[in-house]
Amino acid sequence: MSSHNRLGGPTEGDSTVFAQNGQVDWVAFGQSIWSTSSVTLQRFASAGVQPITFGAGLAIASAFTLDRVGKERMHRAMENLQGFWSFEKLLYFGFGARSFLHVMADAQSGVNCIALCSALGEVHNEHAAAWILDELWKLYGYPPQFLPSHSQLTALVRACSGVLSRTEFSHISGTMLGHTLEILPADMSSTEDIAKALRGIFRVSEGELARITVMGGVNCAFIAGFAHWILNLKVYVEDEAGRLIYQDSDVEEVQLVVTYCQQASLSLIQISSTTYILRNEDEMFMRNQTLQEANLTFRTPWDGCLTRVFGINFTALTKAPTILGGFLGSVARVYQALALGESDVGQFSRATFINFVEPSYGIGFVHSVVSIFPELNRLTGLLDEMQSALNVPLREAVRIIERTVLDLEQLCQCELCTHGSTSMVCKVAIAFSIREMVATLSCVTRDDKILPAVRGINSVYGRQRRNWQFQSKATGRPLLATALDLGMEGVYGDDANRIKKFDRLSHPMELFSGHSDHDRYLAVGKLVGVDYGAPQHCTAAVNNGLCYFLDCLRSLSSHAENARTVHIVPGPIQMGDRQFNHVYDIPGGTDEGPSIDPAPVQADILEGFQPTSIIRQARQFNLKIGMLGTETAAEQELMVYYRATMPGGFVIRLQPGRISKAALKGTGIVTCKHMHCTERLVIPCALVRQGWLVSHGSDVRTWVDASTGPKCLIWPQMDDLARCVAIQLHNSGHIAILKNECISCCTVSIVKMPGQSHEKLYHLM
Repeated sequence: MSSHNRLGGPTEGDSTVFAQNGQVDWVAFGQSIWSTSSVTLQRFASAGVQPITFGAGLAIASAFTLDRVGKERMHRAMENLQGFWSFEKLLYFGFGARSFLHVMADAQSGVNCIALCSALGEVHNEHAAAWILDELWKLYGYPPQFLPSHSQLTALVRACSGVLSRTEFSHISGTMLGHTLEILPADMSSTEDIAKALRGIFRVSEGELARITVMGGVNCAFIAGFAHWILNLKVYVEDEAGRLIYQDSDVEEVQLVVTYCQQASLSLIQISSTTYILRNEDEMFMRNQTLQEANLTFRTPWDGCLTRVFGINFTALTKAPTILGGFLGSVARVYQALALGESDVGQFSRATFINFVEPSYGIGFVHSVVSIFPELNRLTGLLDEMQSALNVPLREAVRIIERTVLDLEQLCQCELCTHGSTSMVCKVAIAFSIREMVATLSCVTRDDKILPAVRGINSVYGRQRRNWQFQSKATGRPLLATALDLGMEGVYGDDANRIKKFDRLSHPMELFSGHSDHDRYLAVGKLVGVDYGAPQHCTAAVNNGLCYFLDCLRSLSSHAENARTVHIVPGPIQMGDRQFNHVYDIPGGTDEGPSIDPAPVQADILEGFQPTSIIRQARQFNLKIGMLGTETAAEQELMVYYRATMPGGFVIRLQPGRISKAALKGTGIVTCKHMHCTERLVIPCALVRQGWLVSHGSDVRTWVDASTGPKCLIWPQMDDLARCVAIQLHNSGHIAILKNECISCCTVSIVKMPGQSHEKLYHLM
């Protein structure tokens, strides 16, 4: 047998290193881990996994057996993995053909390792999963000199995470919980106890034990899910009172009995050789900082998820479909006014609205509500009420929102909405959460089999509840701003708070994993010397086995609907044979910045306040574009940018995250009714005829500095790429993206904008 096959995972008939019962020839192990082909080593390096770590994973996974059902489930899970290429195939999002995963899957012991690591990573965070592998190694008495470091075990878990994200595994594990989360804390049990319970079900799979019992908190659900879905054992699950939660066979055939218990009750249990106790140890959280936020992640099917998460409080909402439908339909109407650039949007800030994808406003939003949440589609009268609200004037829709929120407040009777109440769950916040989840998911493309995390839905609810409590009630923020999560003109600090909306990755991350990635953005920004205080500079990230990336990495565009779209796929980010966790824009203002012909803009100054015929003739730009990536000083971080080449050999580096953000900010801020349009310009304007940069010392700069009040620089009709270049060069200014608005109405819109100053120069593109 070749050394390449041995390291890739011994075949089932090869007992040179591993036996299926967990017995390992450590002399052969020590000799084999360094014998491999350069191609395989390259794949190890791409995932950040050392050969000894891979060998250790195989050693642990050799302790259990997958039967035919388990093998078929893992085969389907890996067979259905897919991914997407970025522009020019520089990046691959997902598990590619050259990924480390395919090396592991060469043999059954590798498949076992994938099953264990991906299951651990699906429910736990990667650090907690690594500590469990560490404890398994010690339990089996494997030599400490071969034990990989914690960072290496984390890398092994990370390399496998996402494989089960499109399967029923996490949902099945969540089903094993029943309603125990309502009475048991979601804290993680001791990693040592989890490892002991895993070894117990491993022994059952090997035929060494006929039945075991596991007792404790919510981590029992993971043990039950792994036993049922991976090992295909017969499982019986009951709560502390002995009430049945799950059963898949006759009692006589049961191989695993799970009983949920309060921690105080565990000390009274008589322990036998086949009973395993999962304790929550406070000392563990002090000892391992990485486990302080190790809450578990269980997924739930979309159909019925609101009932499962919110229980009787959501059921109460379903009894008022007229109120809920009026609220959601009126939200869709307001979003439609902003997305389509209606002339009157009240106090809502156009600049902070970003949902320009068709399913996220108007009738598209209404259809998204009933398609994302089928249980809402079954409510009699809800769809009709939402559609009715779409047909009212904007001001009437605003009044409906205000009225329905007050109706929800009266219906709620929680401590926030009713003085003296002891109820904690707020029905108003549930309605706000539904609104946010629809707005987020309608701008996301994903496989329907990727399910939301229970704690992700709870996290969205918790944030909306805090907004309702502190922003509306404590600080007096307008009800509408909280209900719709929109900026409001004239409200101090409100637009500044809404800047987070341009981080398009955090909300999907929160929903599918239970937490977002803000701290990571800040840490990496400091490490590479860039102010990443606003996380919109991140264009792709991997979180709990799922890859989130902006559409601007597939195709650079100034169109708002493309700039808003987020894609989700299981797996890592790959460039060549390397894997990465985050992709950022290349920093601006460094030696990696633009290298461009410094020729300043030449423009015809247009006389304001007089009829002027403006002919915006298209210019020929002949730009060529490519995509490049460079690694940062941070581990598994990548900076990606586009490189536009102009006639004459001049180049400019384009930042896709910043350009797409500017496209969102600049879309919809100017309006035109296409009725009674004139050629009158109400502010000073200049029409660009040549050049790119408004540089100091140029005639245009002199004109800008001399003119009082706001003024406009009108760019000629450009193709999408040329407009991206112009946005990049003037990203620090005020950009308005035109669709088919007339210039005269645009100047009127600018004059009516709040907070105008003498220094503002608007670029109409």
